[in-house]
Amino acid sequence: DDNGPNNADGDQGGGGGGGRGYVLEIFKGHFSLPDLGPIGSNGLANARDFLHPVARYESDPKIANAPCVILNKLGNRLFRRVSPHTPYNVVAWHGNYVPCKYDLSDFCAVNSVTYDHVDPSVYTVLTCRSDETGTALADFVVFPPRVLATDPNTFRPPWFHRNV
Repeated sequence: DDNGPNNADGDQGGGGGGGRGYVLEIFKGHFSLPDLGPIGSNGLANARDFLHPVARYESDPKIANAPCVILNKLGNRLFRRVSPHTPYNVVAWHGNYVPCKYDLSDFCAVNSVTYDHVDPSVYTVLTCRSDETGTALADFVVFPPRVLATDPNTFRPPWFHRNV
């Protein structure tokens, strides 16, 4: 699929499988890996597991000149344009903020082995930090399967907590 979505209003994060998904939009800051703190250098989402596009020049005119739908979001409106060629036919990426994808099954869950629940922040894949220390504008989290000392068909959701 060579469609080219673009959001000029803010960052977008999405998740889902099959025909379902969820889009989260932020208007300040960027998504980044959370600080691991006492977890150490390995755990949660690892930078090495994020897949980024590889710059590639397409010389086959049939492929390079195939039409592509480009969707752009600006000022809370969607704009659609059909480009005569794909926007991904590039020789190099400039900068270090490029699209990426992440397989949620690569997430390394951390769990309490003694009692109760750990803080829900240990399920954070990506976070968007705010100007206030310790407060995120948005967190993209996953609740992966993990070993529990209860029946395998029992789901232990985190306790009630307020979101900012």
